[in-house]
Amino acid sequence: MADKGMTLAVVLLVAGLIVGGGVGYFAAPTKTVTQSTTVTQTVKELPLKNVAVKVGFIDSDTVDLETKKPYHEIMIQREMNAYAKALGYSDKMFTFLVDDATGQANVHLEKVQGYKSAGITVFEGGGWSSQAQAALSYVNANGMLMWSWSSTSPTLAIANDNLFRMCTADSHLSPALADVMWAAGVKSIVIFQRADSWGDGIVNLLLPAWEALGGKVEGEKIRYAGESTEFANYLTVADQQVKNAVAKYNGETQRVGVVILAFNECAVIFKQAASYPNIYNVHWWGSDGTAKSQRAMDDSPNEANHIGVYSLYSRETITPLYLALEKEYVSLTKQQYSTYSAYSYDIWQVVMNTMFRLQSTSGAVLVPHQKPFSDMYFGAAGWSKLDEFGDRAAPPYDVWAFVSGDTPGSPMPGKPSVSMICAQYDPDFRKTTFIASILGYTPIGP
Repeated sequence: MADKGMTLAVVLLVAGLIVGGGVGYFAAPTKTVTQSTTVTQTVKELPLKNVAVKVGFIDSDTVDLETKKPYHEIMIQREMNAYAKALGYSDKMFTFLVDDATGQANVHLEKVQGYKSAGITVFEGGGWSSQAQAALSYVNANGMLMWSWSSTSPTLAIANDNLFRMCTADSHLSPALADVMWAAGVKSIVIFQRADSWGDGIVNLLLPAWEALGGKVEGEKIRYAGESTEFANYLTVADQQVKNAVAKYNGETQRVGVVILAFNECAVIFKQAASYPNIYNVHWWGSDGTAKSQRAMDDSPNEANHIGVYSLYSRETITPLYLALEKEYVSLTKQQYSTYSAYSYDIWQVVMNTMFRLQSTSGAVLVPHQKPFSDMYFGAAGWSKLDEFGDRAAPPYDVWAFVSGDTPGSPMPGKPSVSMICAQYDPDFRKTTFIASILGYTPIGP
């Protein structure tokens, strides 16, 4: 394991030197050492040389903490320290302080405030957009740097703030989702969404794109509180809406889709939806919030497989580094690796490089340099170029579905439920290519 860590560190060191080539090896202050009355030598001061650096990670909820905690504390932390050692620093330089927002935006803010009190101004958090939103004003006012691996709300695409997102904002996802559903033959949708800035942001952009194609929306959108654990009332309304929509298309269920905008609570929603025959027997369409949801595969595998839940997710760039991390992650956690996990890894490579080059751990000092360094970094998830808002540039999308682990080509045979790519979307040509063998049916098309 140590050999592997050093191998990755050397690869990253080379990449880091390339990234930093235009800035100089270290953008550190200098001092002059006079050796005699005639010889003067200038050397670099490295303020971080003997510093123990604590950085933060706030997971969105307790469910994900089971995998995210060892991923950060064992894998990412080890790689950061191996890289530091290769540069002549301590092999114990970096330590993660891991916290849990327990699914609550106000708890996330409290954790951020706790970091500030402890002198930590650089952290990865805001995994849910509601959590990022709640903390953003405090982060900006207190000179902190917040990186998110999975917040995608269009409402947080703000220029010159202290939030950076290694993932793509859903301002790109909404029109793509409309195109994919239309290509599959969906004509009318029922909206079932979290009542937060993330869910509202996607819907506000989805509706005009959907209606421009000629799509219909059945009934009022159904909004539920993110902390909900019981969905019977919401599902009752949605089930009737689906029934009404299907009747308008002479019983053709492929003409009606449910847009599900949820996070880990989707596992509970799927389980309870099995009691509602109308909504349970049409196809559902989602976003990164439901794509590859481990909780759904663990807690409601049969229901997730039955519904399918075709969720758009930024296309993965499968690099050698991605494959090496994936292999170890699966061995460590017994769960599937994903682009969003690779985003976390890449976040800390960008942050670490800026720390070394600026010789600072201050969020206020590092913030202006995140985009320039990220734009030049090619990491586990590919090129980390950011747009003018500090969010990942728009990618093509894969569409992921929940299927049985016995499906041909399954990444984890024998599992009750796994996630596999069932379609691909090209934004340049607005073209969707479906994989019928994974879907289990052939879409009827427009």
